[in-house]
Amino acid sequence: MPLTELNHFLLVAKNLERTRKFYEDVLGMQLADRPDFGFPGYWLRIGDDICVHLASQDANKTRDMFLLKKHPKGTNGSGQVDHIAFLARDPLEVRNRIQKNKIEMHFRSFPDAKLFQIFLKDPDDVTIELNFLGEVIDEKQWKGKGSASAVTLDGGKAKRQN
Repeated sequence: MPLTELNHFLLVAKNLERTRKFYEDVLGMQLADRPDFGFPGYWLRIGDDICVHLASQDANKTRDMFLLKKHPKGTNGSGQVDHIAFLARDPLEVRNRIQKNKIEMHFRSFPDAKLFQIFLKDPDDVTIELNFLGEVIDEKQWKGKGSASAVTLDGGKAKRQN
């Protein structure tokens, strides 16, 4: 039974509206139609693909039945997730969107691999990794442009940019 792709992940949010707004405003996702499951939540999509499900952390018996567990207020979730990675395009546009929303970000550049990455946190402290495949950035355009940290790995040597 081989896996073919990631279908979605569910985040149980401390503040459902704040988390929805982050994924829409900062990451550019769009609301998708969601059946009425009897508890508050959202489905978010990238293009035609629904990939993020959100549910509220507020007590709800129906939600607990669907999720097969209780998520009491103040919980840290069902387990530990280090980060969630998305493929992305147009790093300058993404940077502008993140800055507009006053979110701290961290850059990683791997010119040898033609990979550029931006890391940020959602309102529930989940790390979001944005991968820009085939992108080699001009470090001068990114240095000090709202980045909390920036690292370039060039020829196997890491150097901190700020």
